[in-house]
Amino acid sequence: MNRRLASFAALATLVLGSLGIHPSIASAADTYPDKPVKMIVPYAAGGGVDNIARVVATHLSARLKQPVIIDNRPGANANIGADAVAKASPDGYTLLMGATFLAFNRATMKSTPYDASRDLVPVARTGKAPFVLVVPASSPFKTVAELVAYMKANPDKASYGAVGAGSPTNLIFPKNTGTTPVQVLYKGGAAAMPDLIAGRLTYMIQTTSEVLPHITTGKLRALAVSGSTRFGHLPTVPTMKEAGVADLEGTGWWGLFAPAKTPAAVVQRLSDEIQVVMKQPDVIAALDKLGIESAPMPSQTFMPFFQEELKSYVDVARQFNLTVE
Repeated sequence: MNRRLASFAALATLVLGSLGIHPSIASAADTYPDKPVKMIVPYAAGGGVDNIARVVATHLSARLKQPVIIDNRPGANANIGADAVAKASPDGYTLLMGATFLAFNRATMKSTPYDASRDLVPVARTGKAPFVLVVPASSPFKTVAELVAYMKANPDKASYGAVGAGSPTNLIFPKNTGTTPVQVLYKGGAAAMPDLIAGRLTYMIQTTSEVLPHITTGKLRALAVSGSTRFGHLPTVPTMKEAGVADLEGTGWWGLFAPAKTPAAVVQRLSDEIQVVMKQPDVIAALDKLGIESAPMPSQTFMPFFQEELKSYVDVARQFNLTVE
């Protein structure tokens, strides 16, 4: 009898191995999760990615019945945190709250320590939002045209804040307006806010979640939003195209990623739970306060979406000759 069991176990191991599934991983997928899950945020606390990650983590924890712990690892334009997930054990216990930076970095950097297309598995999209061009409330500029005119007349005095190495929106805006403002880099959007509000920066183009609270309290003034339509929270603010700046219709998105080779059953479990979480009224309301639209997308749809984003950013980088050292 013991010989039969041993033979059966050996056969099972052989079959699972032929499918590329280690028996211990297959078993782990059945019991997942049986310990806390780490969600790495590759930016400093208080920024746009961190904001949505904390909302998602709290409610995902309730669904998984295990703590989902936020681990902020900023630096290298989010590559430090993303690389940590790409190289983590593919067991579903280390996740990444990713965003458009994954596509931007891959398209504009000569090299990254990981390949976003090959080393990460898109689990589920969580939200989306436009970018907003803002200036300090004390700024004399009321329109994009006034801001551009000033920067052209004072090229050595204008500056803007950017997270990491910036984004296509930050890099395309100066190119399409014929201006040369100085880029000041920060590890997170929240870190830039004091300088922007105090007027030490001329302007900033950032996701709604980081600037909307300051717009609402009157500390910042919105001049334009990205996207093809106006933003519901700021109905009187024109789109970039309406303000005279072309090729800035892209919007930001956020999503959950896991290391490549994470068991399909684990990816599916996480994807299913995220779909439930993002449809909960309190989650929708919490994100709405941040200016983020809850926009869940399951893994099966998020995967092709992400691949298309990677291609799109490569095309934009080539068209505008966008490179980051």
